[in-house]
Amino acid sequence: MFTINTFSISKLNNAEVTGFYINVQKAITTADASKLGLTEVMTPYSSTLEKLIDQVYTTTGSEFTAAMLEADVKRDQTYKRIRLRLQMVEVAEDNPSIKAVKDVVKTHLLAKYTSKVPQLPYQEESAILQGFLFDLNDKLGSNGINALGISDDMAALEDANDSFIAAYNQRATERAEGDTGLTLKLRQEMYALYQQVCYCVLFLANSTLTENAEKAAACQAFIAVLNVLLADAKKRYNQRISNGSADEKGEGGEETIDGSDQNTGNEGSGGSSDGSGANNGSGSGSDAGDGGSGGTNHGSNQNNDDAGGSNSGSGTNDGSNQNTGSGSGSDNTSDPNKPSDGGVVNGDEVSF
Repeated sequence: MFTINTFSISKLNNAEVTGFYINVQKAITTADASKLGLTEVMTPYSSTLEKLIDQVYTTTGSEFTAAMLEADVKRDQTYKRIRLRLQMVEVAEDNPSIKAVKDVVKTHLLAKYTSKVPQLPYQEESAILQGFLFDLNDKLGSNGINALGISDDMAALEDANDSFIAAYNQRATERAEGDTGLTLKLRQEMYALYQQVCYCVLFLANSTLTENAEKAAACQAFIAVLNVLLADAKKRYNQRISNGSADEKGEGGEETIDGSDQNTGNEGSGGSSDGSGANNGSGSGSDAGDGGSGGTNHGSNQNNDDAGGSNSGSGTNDGSNQNTGSGSGSDNTSDPNKPSDGGVVNGDEVSF
């Protein structure tokens, strides 16, 4: 039995959920929509996604975006320059001050702050760089900093990081104030189309009919890719929350599809439900239609560890939690221009 992992995508903010749908589209294109039985749904999926991308990344752009990108380039370059200097401790052992901090540079700073830091999602990188500057001062001291000759670069890195954070917050405020509700409407439309995708691939992946054998194999492979995408989305969401960015909430608004029995769609990966009895959801479940704050219900009284909600036992979704699509979560902590570092499938499953 093939299943789709659970994660409530309605908890993602606008940029995160848009990036997720983009990755799903790429996965479908790579696998071939016709082999997945998704030829018909892909036309409205692609056109609606294009509108959502325009709304989130283009229409809502401003001078703050330009300032943000400029600051991000500067901080990335400066970080790389400082890290390169840290790597040079091996060739400067004749300097007593450098020799004194050699071990802490190798075992703590270089081990903790890797070359991948500039590739992290924007807000995660901001937090990491703040920690990096603190550790440089704490672990090296003024003697080590002066010996390595990085004091000017540290000041430049702090300035660029502060400039980025300021522009990021100003842009988020502008977007929240200017939201007309179109983003929420497009999110709801994309969610419904995403549910169709999950319904179809789960049905075919678990089909035992001989005529569906080729499509079943393709859908099984696609589900494996989709599970990794969901795990990555969950990982990035948890990182954002743990870094103190809980104010960047998703817009939610996705509705659940009830099954024929007492189950609602599991708040996992696909957001759909076939009402297969005592199972929690239908097997496709991406969102249980929570209001954006993770307040989803499970018909089988089984909690998922990151659902963020409570069980009603009735199989109905309250769908009215804290977020109603105010637009406050429209910013980018998982920007498509920032490469993904992958994810590990979390092991939670939706019963089909």
